[in-house]
Amino acid sequence: MKICVFSTNYSYRWLQNIHKLDIENVEFDIVFYKDLQHLTEIFKENYLKYTAVLCSGQIPYLHIKKSCPAEFASIPFQFIDITERDLYFHITKVQYENPGFRFKDALIDFLYEENNYLSLKEWLPEEDFPYTLSTSIQVFGEPNAYELVAKRHLELLEEDKIKYCFTRLTNLFTYFSHVDVMPILVTPSLKSMEAAVQKLLKEVEVYNLTLSQVVCGHLQFTFAENDFLENEYRQVALYKAILDFNRKFGYSLVIYRSSLHNEIITNFSDYLHITNDETKCSLATFLHEQLPFKVKIGWGIGQTLAIAQAQAEKASSYCLKPFTESYRINKEDKLLGPLDGTNAAAIVEQAHSFLEEIAKETNLSIFYLERLYDMTRTFDKNSFTAEEVSIHLSVSTRTANRLLKKLTEYSYAAIIETLATPSGKGRPKNLFDLRLEQPDDTD
Repeated sequence: MKICVFSTNYSYRWLQNIHKLDIENVEFDIVFYKDLQHLTEIFKENYLKYTAVLCSGQIPYLHIKKSCPAEFASIPFQFIDITERDLYFHITKVQYENPGFRFKDALIDFLYEENNYLSLKEWLPEEDFPYTLSTSIQVFGEPNAYELVAKRHLELLEEDKIKYCFTRLTNLFTYFSHVDVMPILVTPSLKSMEAAVQKLLKEVEVYNLTLSQVVCGHLQFTFAENDFLENEYRQVALYKAILDFNRKFGYSLVIYRSSLHNEIITNFSDYLHITNDETKCSLATFLHEQLPFKVKIGWGIGQTLAIAQAQAEKASSYCLKPFTESYRINKEDKLLGPLDGTNAAAIVEQAHSFLEEIAKETNLSIFYLERLYDMTRTFDKNSFTAEEVSIHLSVSTRTANRLLKKLTEYSYAAIIETLATPSGKGRPKNLFDLRLEQPDDTD
């Protein structure tokens, strides 16, 4: 596997250690960018050459996610994060050199909700907590992220509120030429880099499984009222046209005929080719040119063939125009389309506004709520232990328990069973039922 690692020249001093990782069948190629505009350009030029992409930090990761959403979604992507171990290593060093060090005299710009403030909030009193850049990692996705980080540090220094500037931005020192304080650079350890790469390799596995998932297409022709022969002709003509499409473009779509519709089965990889990465459906174009009647095309993908079939049939019901159209419903029940080239996978669906309401009510991060909701869809169930939640959200079991406890307080979760450990020793585990349904989910 070839992994592209995007970085600035400033980060190369620590990032070059990635070549020391002993990971079989993985080759790293470090590509440098001068600024964020240059990053966008070289990413678009290079990403198709690689199995996956890794960023040296959250700024290039979030910038690509915002500036190139289609390309970002088409390849496994991760960034190397600072871990609790990395932070405490540097804190210990500073405390040794400065016995009077206090957390409240510092700004640590890489603490935010998404990394659970590296667990500092679990033991450090609020009055002693360090200054932070923002409550969310999303601030690093702003076009002027570097300037925002520097401004925050410098303003607090000028106001004499801090004495220590902890940062993971290797170029932050370039903004400090006119002040006496130098930022304390916290860089990921080799162990943190390995953890990020292993996480990325898991994403590659999931991505490859996704490409091999079964996709169902539901093709329904318009019926001619009270004309049995015409309907029989349309059924045969549609079947023949799909065969011609297979032959002309080299696909191997499996076709099933019924009196009401035709169904095709393919894999996700071929589906992406047929729909040009969900922008324009070549099958819809071909059938429009070949047949004198309208065909409704719906695509569906799910954990099982039955779910994919149901999604495909539902997607086809959105084809309301008087000509052949194509829509898709994805595993999050979002409707994408029409796939006609004018709308690159437009989402015709309400955003998860109900999760935003839950976030306001419970004071929990929307980031965690979205991942919990996606868990229920991915695994097609609502019941999880705190240990399962911690694994899938990449948080500590303590944090998972805190999230579940808060959801339980507001009736968005409930303990439905207490599970004894297999050995009969140790604390029993609670099984929580998550109740994060959309308003229509219960209809």
